Amino acid sequence: MNLKGLDETDNLLISLLKKNARMSYSDLGEAVGLSRTAVKTRMTNLEEKGIIKGYEAVIDPIKNDGMTLFVVNIETRAENFEEATEKFRDAPETITLIQTTGNCHLLAICASENIETMRKFVNNIYKSIPGIKSINAHSILDVIKGNIIP
Repeated sequence: MNLKGLDETDNLLISLLKKNARMSYSDLGEAVGLSRTAVKTRMTNLEEKGIIKGYEAVIDPIKNDGMTLFVVNIETRAENFEEATEKFRDAPETITLIQTTGNCHLLAICASENIETMRKFVNNIYKSIPGIKSINAHSILDVIKGNIIP
């Protein structure tokens, strides 16, 4: 993915960092044909512009035996959408909450201790929010690309 407004070298630096955010300025420079100092200057500039917001460890929750990951799709009536949004946003099980196109649709990526606590969470949501048109939860078996935990 190339970001508009950035030259080829900055886009290449970002691509390399997305694969390994622990690369040194020297290693980055070697990969893009720049000196360590030139890379440091470019990285500082990207950080100051807010294009690079930080460097984080990528956690694979699927490798954690004490965690069940699942996706919840929910559709509500318009008058209940805000309540559903607040309920999911405030739930400790919710990792990521996304509003999607369609009639009052939310998609939540959630985590719980096991299938039973997942079932209880989904049932509690269903019973506590009026106006739910549909709700379904799916266990996540594997993450093929990307990260679940931002």
